[in-house]
Formats: sequence, C-alpha cells, structure tokens
Amino acid sequence: MRTIRGSELRTARTKAGLTQDQVARRASVSVRTIRHIEHGHVTPRHETLARIAEVVGWRATEEPDASDAPASRPYAQEIRLLGPLSALFGDRSLPLPRKQRVLLGLLAVQPDRTVSHEEMADALWSGETPPAYPQLVHTHMARLRRFVDPPPGHGSTDRRIRTVRGGYVFNSAGVRVDLCQFEDRAALARRTTTHDPRVALDLYGQALGCWHGRLVHDLPELWHHPAVVRVAQRHIDVAIELADLALRLKRPAFAVEHLRIASYEEPLHEPLQAYIMLALAASGRRAAALQLFAELQTRLKDELGVEPSDDIRQAHQAVLRQSGAVARASPLEDAARPAGIRLLATADLPVRRTASAFDGSPAMGAPAQLPPVLAPFTGRTRQLAALDRLLEQSRRTGGSLGIAVVHGPPDIGKSALAVHWAHRRLAAFPDGQLYASLQGSIDPAQRTATPATVLTGFIRSLGVRSGWMPDTTEEATALFRSLLAGRRFLVVLDDIAEASQVRCLLPGTPGNAVLVTSRSPLTDLTTREGALALSLGALTAEEAHELVVTHLGAERTAAEPGAAEELAAACGRLPLDLRRSLTRLAATPDGSISAFVAEHRKGMREPGNLYPFQSREPSSGGRQDNAEDLRKRSLT
Repeated sequence: MRTIRGSELRTARTKAGLTQDQVARRASVSVRTIRHIEHGHVTPRHETLARIAEVVGWRATEEPDASDAPASRPYAQEIRLLGPLSALFGDRSLPLPRKQRVLLGLLAVQPDRTVSHEEMADALWSGETPPAYPQLVHTHMARLRRFVDPPPGHGSTDRRIRTVRGGYVFNSAGVRVDLCQFEDRAALARRTTTHDPRVALDLYGQALGCWHGRLVHDLPELWHHPAVVRVAQRHIDVAIELADLALRLKRPAFAVEHLRIASYEEPLHEPLQAYIMLALAASGRRAAALQLFAELQTRLKDELGVEPSDDIRQAHQAVLRQSGAVARASPLEDAARPAGIRLLATADLPVRRTASAFDGSPAMGAPAQLPPVLAPFTGRTRQLAALDRLLEQSRRTGGSLGIAVVHGPPDIGKSALAVHWAHRRLAAFPDGQLYASLQGSIDPAQRTATPATVLTGFIRSLGVRSGWMPDTTEEATALFRSLLAGRRFLVVLDDIAEASQVRCLLPGTPGNAVLVTSRSPLTDLTTREGALALSLGALTAEEAHELVVTHLGAERTAAEPGAAEELAAACGRLPLDLRRSLTRLAATPDGSISAFVAEHRKGMREPGNLYPFQSREPSSGGRQDNAEDLRKRSLT
C-alpha cells in the first residue's frame, strides 16, 4: 500500500462523514496523529496507515505492490473447512490474512450461493460496520481472489469467486472442498443403506472422516452464522445415522470415535449422547457409559437447569440392565421421522458380559448400611454446614469426587457427626449408602476388617455373586468403581488409621461422596485426593447448653442456669462425658444440678478419681490423655 497523502485522508474522511475524533477512536490512534497526517507533518507506519485507511474507506487507485501478493502466484486447489480453515496449493497452505480467511470461510461454507455485501460486512466487523464498507469488502475480495483464482494464462478463464448483483458467489467446480466431499459421501451412504448396509457403513465412516475438528475452528466470527450452524447440525445427523447402522450391524466400536468428535460441537445434544452411551456399553465399556451419563446429568442441571430427557434415561437404564432390549428406533426406518433419535423398544444392543453382571440374581434393593442415630444430636453447626457445602460444590462442578475427613481425639463425636449428616442427606444419595468400620483405633494384629474384606462386602451388597468376585484387590477396586460409575452413592468409612486404608474404597466418578472419620487428619488423603479436613474438638458453650437442655429439659435447665454452665465446663464440654453426666442427672428428676456439680468437684479432689461421673472401668490411655487435656484447658 502506498503512503496516503494528507489531502487524500482528509477527503476520504469527509466523504465518509467522520470527524477526526471518530477516525482516531476507531483506528486506535490519537487525534493528534490524525491531525498531523492530514497536515503532512508525519508519515505513519504501515500498520497504522492500514487501520486508518480501512476506517475511512480509502483505497489506492494503482495496483497493489508486489509484496501484497505471493511471489510464486500459487492459487487454492483445495479448501478445508471441517476443522481449521486452510487453502492449499499442492501440499502447501497459503498464508491468508485474517479478513480474507473470514471471507473465504463464509463463501465456501455455502458454495454456489450468493453471499451479500451486508452479510460479509457483518462477519468482517461484527456488527460495527464502517460507512464505506462496500468499498472495503471489494478491496478484501480483490486480495482474496489473488489466492484462490487461477492466474492469467493458466488455461481457465473461470473465476473461483464471481461477482453477482449484490454480492459474490464461490464456484466449487474445479477445486476440492472437504465439505462437498462430506455431503456427497453421506448422501451416497444414505442411498446405499437399504440394499448394502455394510458398504453404507463404510461410506458413512468416510464422510465423517473428513472432519478434523469444529467447522472453521479458528474463525469464531463465523460460528453462529446460520450456514455454519446448519452444516454443524448435518455433522451430528450423519453421526447419529452411522451409530444407528453400526448398532444394527453389531459394530458399536466403529461408531464411538465418530460420535465423540461430533459431540465436541454439541456436548448437550441428548440423542447424540444417548447413542454414545449405547455404543460404549455395547463395546464392553459399561463404566464409561455410566460415567458419561453422570457427567451429562450434572451439566444439564448446572447449565440449563433441566433433568435428562427420556431418551437419555432409557439409554441409562438399558446400560444398567445390560439386557438385549435396548430402546431405539432408527430414522432410516421411517422417512417421515426427523434425523434425531427417539429411543423406543424395538432393537437389540449387542452386549458383552463382564464381571459386573449379576448373572441372573434377583434384583436387590439399594444398600442402606448406615448405623442408626440412637441419641439426640445437637451442635456441630459449622461442621455440618461445611459438609453441605462440599456436597453442593461437588454437584455443581461435577468434576471431582467429594471426600471429607472428620478427625479429632477419641470420644469427641466423629462417628456421631458422620452418621447424623449421612441420615440428614439421604435424598442426595438415592442409589444407596455404604458403611464400614476399618477398626483403625485397635492394634493392627487384632483387626478383623481390612480394606480387602470391606471392598468384598461392598461389592456383594451391590448384587455381585461370589463366583464373579475378582481375585485381586486391584481388580475388585476396578469392579467397585464400575458399579458406582454414573450413580450417586455415599460411602462412610469409620475409624480410619491411615490413608492407605481408604484409597481402594474410593469411587472413581463424580456424583458419589466419601465421608471418613479418623483420629488423624490423614494429611496424605487431603493432599493427594483433595479431601476436605474437618477438625472436631470440644463443644462450644452454646452447643453444650443445647445438649443440657435436650437431656434435662428447658425448665429444669433455666432453674439453675449457672449450675448447668458449671456442669458443662466441669466435663470439658466433651460430648461423651457430658452425655454420661446428663444421663445420671436425668435419672433423678428431683435432683439438684448444683449438688451434682458439687459432688463432681469433690470427686475431682479425690486422688485417682479424675472421672467421678463415668463408670469405674478404665478406658484406653489415649482417650484418657486427650480427654484430660481438654478438661484441664476448659477448667483453666
């Protein structure tokens, strides 16, 4: 582009009806720069000049410099749209500038059809069309033609881009366009389906093999253009037709790859996702199919606020049953039916039996293994709220497994908290609740529960017969995670000594949750698996008061408020010690709380009697030490 003279800029700006301030703002330069150029005081850089010229619609009258065109004058012999846009000369990609790429994509995605000047301007400037846009479009089109039209003397007088009234037309004859190849092979496959379905399946595969990513992947300016949206929908339609035919011919694995590529464009397209689930399950990848359902369910709820459609739910049930009665009906059987799929009960899904099959066992109810909540539960509001937040965050993001570790000294109420919260949130885990104690607080040599035995028990409770039980812990873990994939289970692991006891018992997919109790914080589990650590200590003064009221009643507590507080303090506000004392008090409804506290104080002064309210049976040393430390801190 030759240097613009000041008088030319002023004339072009006036003709476009723009002020110096408007030109400066749109060209991202200062008003002072525009003023100096118009007075001939400065010579702008090439990039600045190009921006200003585009804004005012200025175009040089002489031919562009040789530097504007490729030196060897190659021209496009192949155009690829199904992925990043590229124009190829032989095996070399032509270096098209950005605006020329947008124009080529817009023209080639609707070949042999008129594309108007207004449509091009909207794509080039995203709705902020400059006043002189017809001249600018003409300039950009002239530059594009030097890349795509055969040069003079090549033997062809036809232009690849023809000028018509009101716009331009891309002539697809004589150039290889992958979009046209896709359409031609898909149409041939559809015509071949009735008399030679196996050949048709190969043709569908060739058609979908033309796709290497999202249509014009590198040009987001065009993604929402109606023509681009139409072609993207054709991609999904053909993928569904291929999947339908592949399932009929017992070749589900052939469909999975093409379905996955199509799903990148429309991750929430439910008929497409239903076919992916069926194809995965039919290929022996049942766990992957269930995981896909769980992820889709979460995304639909989080992004659209809706539940999965009947198509998705029927496909999910078919995968869970692993039966032959998979519900679907093909659009190829009914020409009046649209290309989308409605799952009915008319065809077979070929399945491969795995170790997770029930092998004819009678249907079992969802496991509900939580221990009962025997005593009234009070307090721990902060910890309960933290567990609620963890659950909601896991549901909302759908990307991670919710794991929480409730840790603290013995008899502090860890198990009671875990069981209470689990019962309170039963509705969040409709597929079942699994519970086991790993006996981490006793000597390892005396433990009867190991991770392997607990894992075996869990698998049996999910309906797997002993004959199908894997031989190794690794295989059992894989089976356990497959059974829980795509479902919503709560796994409560009580009394854990170390993180290694937990890892083989963790589900593998979001939607499930794990609640662990331990005397240790299990730092390794927090660090590696991202578990939430919740520390449990003595009750707060308010929580202790609430516990007193729960056992003794509001009237009796209000009659001696000071004594009630002294009792809680004397017990160190430890839940178990306080419950024991309150149980004795509740057994004597006419007794005085003050007299009871005085007896306690007297007992504290007697040598060797640190716990006058407890039974005289000795407890574990670790529990005594922790309780004594908490008690002494509360009394001081």
